[in-house]
Amino acid sequence: MENQVDQQELNNQNNGNNLSEIFDILSGVGLVGGAIGSFFGNVAVATIPISFSLALQIANRRQLKVELSQIQESSKTEILQQINSNHTKILEQLQHLKQEGENSFNQQDNKFQNLVNELSNKIQANQESFTLLSTKERKLDEFAHGLQSKLNEVQDIVTTLQNIENFSQMIRTNPDEVEAYYQRGLNYQKLGEQIGAMEDYREALNLDSTYAEAYHSRGVLLAEIGQKKQAVEDLRLATKYYFEQGNIESYEQARNLSKEFYEVRHSYVDDEPVEMVDSQKEINEENSLNQVDSVTVDALFDDELDS
Repeated sequence: MENQVDQQELNNQNNGNNLSEIFDILSGVGLVGGAIGSFFGNVAVATIPISFSLALQIANRRQLKVELSQIQESSKTEILQQINSNHTKILEQLQHLKQEGENSFNQQDNKFQNLVNELSNKIQANQESFTLLSTKERKLDEFAHGLQSKLNEVQDIVTTLQNIENFSQMIRTNPDEVEAYYQRGLNYQKLGEQIGAMEDYREALNLDSTYAEAYHSRGVLLAEIGQKKQAVEDLRLATKYYFEQGNIESYEQARNLSKEFYEVRHSYVDDEPVEMVDSQKEINEENSLNQVDSVTVDALFDDELDS
């Protein structure tokens, strides 16, 4: 379409140029004719060609103005068309750039969102792993603590066995070593070997009947196996000898235990309540059984203990 318009404008321009050339030729012919007429002295004849020539020149100038105006209008139209075409192209390019920008932005936004989701999933997975690891670490610490406790128990047992062996060696070297029997009895009692502890306490008391610590420990052991009456008797003897030796702290401990076991023995038998002794005769018989030294031991307790 643009080629056709350009071709038509070119044809119009060529036609206008041809017409201008014709006017110029005719004007030249008129001037020549006027010059010839003037040469021959015929002024009237010479005026006609000259006037015709002037008229052609005026017409030619008007034609040129019209052609120039047409050319200007055509140039304006062409320029406007070119501007509109460029404007349309620019708008198309801008729209294309805008669309590409939006597509690129959407792609980047999708990538960013995917990256955020991936990071969130990794963070959540790390948190779960950390929680699981913390739980395992806590369980491992508990297991290590329990294992350490067991190890300490084993070490205590090994130490206790070594002590028993050492005191046994002392007894084999010196069978009359009272302290060795007593200390070995304590270690037997710590291991739960009640029979061995009881035999060592008895042997220590056979060698030294005033050994307050042996009475005390044997009284506790008797209470553990349920023989409260014998326990009270041993604790009273321990209290007596502690007092005589000036060991007030041990004296108070043995005295309090003796009271406690005495009250328990008179209140419960095999965890069942029994009737308390009512008659004065039965009370006196009970006191006579528990009495070790009526002058020394009974004076160490409160009056309410045997009332």
